Amino acid sequence: MKRVKTVLFIAAAVGASANTALAQHTFSMSSEVERVENPLLTNVSPGGVTVLRFSPSYAFETRGERSRSRLSLSAVIERSSDTTLLANRDFPNVGYTWGYAWPTSDLELRANLSESATRNTQFADFGRVTVDAREREFLTGARWNKELAERTRLTLGATHREVDYDTPLLEDYRELSVSSRFTWDQSERVAYYFEPAHSRLTPLGGGPTSNQTRWLAGTTRALSPEWSLDAFGGQSRVRGLQTETGTVGGARLNYAGSRLTSGLEWSRDVAPIGAVSRYVRNELLGVRVGYRMTETATVNGRYSQSRSSDVATGRGSLIAVSLDNQLAARWASSLGVEERRSTGFGGLSGRGWAVRAGLIYSYSSGL
Repeated sequence: MKRVKTVLFIAAAVGASANTALAQHTFSMSSEVERVENPLLTNVSPGGVTVLRFSPSYAFETRGERSRSRLSLSAVIERSSDTTLLANRDFPNVGYTWGYAWPTSDLELRANLSESATRNTQFADFGRVTVDAREREFLTGARWNKELAERTRLTLGATHREVDYDTPLLEDYRELSVSSRFTWDQSERVAYYFEPAHSRLTPLGGGPTSNQTRWLAGTTRALSPEWSLDAFGGQSRVRGLQTETGTVGGARLNYAGSRLTSGLEWSRDVAPIGAVSRYVRNELLGVRVGYRMTETATVNGRYSQSRSSDVATGRGSLIAVSLDNQLAARWASSLGVEERRSTGFGGLSGRGWAVRAGLIYSYSSGL
């Protein structure tokens, strides 16, 4: 609650001094019923659980001659039919972003407090599920962009994260990151960048710290009016109990047509994990396809795979299909099904599935 008040105080203090010319209010409320089988992906399924989920969301955005701001308030409220499998949850999310622009530069400040379930975050990032717990992240950051010449610009950034859990099976940690990026626009369609960065991870329980130094070189380009590509590669060195050096990289390919949209994403990187409170190598692969069947109905498919190594070995995959339908100007519905598979340390594997139906109401005014 103290951190929520901090974010709201920053938003009120900075927003009060802004010269507001335009303002927009956005509100949405989604309600969803989900049936989940084997939510923790254990090798022997303990059964299924029905979850009733409400997700209200509100955003207030302002734009002045030089300044802009955005305040977002949201929550995920879950009620479970069997709390021994999935606990009842109340997850808040509070965020504020403020920006100011000069003729050749701009500054952005942001703060965010969010809560989520580890059965989702650990699976998405590392392909493993250890425990169903609450994960809270408090993030503050700043980013400054400066045009050095007609086609070159420099970006400096700093981020401070604190992550804590409500279970002793996972370790709380703090991470401080600083980065810089030099970008050169070869043309309106092609750009190149070089990005060195450094981060320091400190376990809040008193364990050894870890330091990561990395550099990336990449390119972003519009291949055609429908296709775009972002590819990058580099090296990462982690110093902790021992020094580890390895390559990092990734690529994102997107297509946006009149009816068909698709994307392919792959990355090999290093990320902090609460299971051991240190940096762990992970690899992510994602494929998504969307097809607009009618003016109001769209079918979406998604496949993702995540894998981690070292002491947090895990491999997970997800297949999801949904049908989204715009019922009216402010009402939409969604029907979906997904399957999750996970293989953890020692080769133990688990499989689970979920079926959900939801109704969404959205409203916006201004700007």
